[in-house]
Amino acid sequence: HHNTKVDWLELNKRANKLLFRDKGRCLYLYDVPSHERKTLLNYCSYVQWVPDSDVVVAQNRGDLCVWYSIDTPDRVAIVQIKGEVEDIERVPGRTEVIVDEGSNTVAYALDEALIEFGSAMEVQDYERACSLLEQIALTPETEAMWQNLSRLTLEEGKYLIAERCFAALGDVSKARALNTINDLADKAKEDYARAYPQADLSQYDAYSHYTVKANIAILNREYKKAEQVLLDQGKVEDAMAMWEELHQPDQSIAVAESKNHPDVEQLKQRYLQWLLENNQEEKAAEMKERERLYQEAINLYLQGGLPARAAQVVNRYNITAQPQILEAIASALLKAGMYEKAGDFFEKLELNERAD
Repeated sequence: HHNTKVDWLELNKRANKLLFRDKGRCLYLYDVPSHERKTLLNYCSYVQWVPDSDVVVAQNRGDLCVWYSIDTPDRVAIVQIKGEVEDIERVPGRTEVIVDEGSNTVAYALDEALIEFGSAMEVQDYERACSLLEQIALTPETEAMWQNLSRLTLEEGKYLIAERCFAALGDVSKARALNTINDLADKAKEDYARAYPQADLSQYDAYSHYTVKANIAILNREYKKAEQVLLDQGKVEDAMAMWEELHQPDQSIAVAESKNHPDVEQLKQRYLQWLLENNQEEKAAEMKERERLYQEAINLYLQGGLPARAAQVVNRYNITAQPQILEAIASALLKAGMYEKAGDFFEKLELNERAD
């Protein structure tokens, strides 16, 4: 719904974007699937889709505005001009905007690689789109295109192209992770070819190999899924190593416990030691609590200055702790100014004379 009368409108070739201008000379872009409207210009004397593309050319007084990637309408290339845009001429390999400067007409060439990039994206030819972008310097416009291409190739599992995208964007960690994924897929294919020399390799999906699937899950931060992929193959050590690399040794220990790993006690001791050396008494206490070693958990909570958590352990598991430990919890609660909690705790222990 638009209040001012519309004086020009045109759909793009794919009929999913509508450009329209109102009598007040405002230019809008309407996205058909999402029903979203965006203002492109507050003043516009000329507007046109570049033939056979999703590129928009418009004039705002002395500015020639070009949207090479209409999916990111805030990224616009602007060229200063002296005159009025008359037309857009497109022949194979060249697109020009014709500007009438009064005494003569001037042709402004558009970036053909960027226009062709849009066309390649339309037909989902990501290989060509990537090759076109690699020929162009990185600017805010092309960065938006790289990001769009990287997102789509990741979603659609085109990991070789995705690697090139993240490398171009300077995202080293993603590019490196994708490089590992692609290397593992190559290795899986080689192993398969060696094992089945007669097989048709074009029918083999190397990206379905468990090592590749696990790494893809890690890339997508689906760590539990990666763990499951590895455990389904009986790769307990690999699953444990993954959690260690992610600095989550507690998860690694959980895997070791669930699979009755012979070193589980040793791992626990090492982790506990590390927690205590790094002043992480709370985590150490939680670990002891899970193991039902309640006295040790209480001591660790007290050491970590968490008397309320210590009291919680006593109450939750109805523990008959030594009187001096109970006294220590109560006085730590009082010292921390948790009078209500201390009172409740005394009551629970039937030390009513102190609770009064």
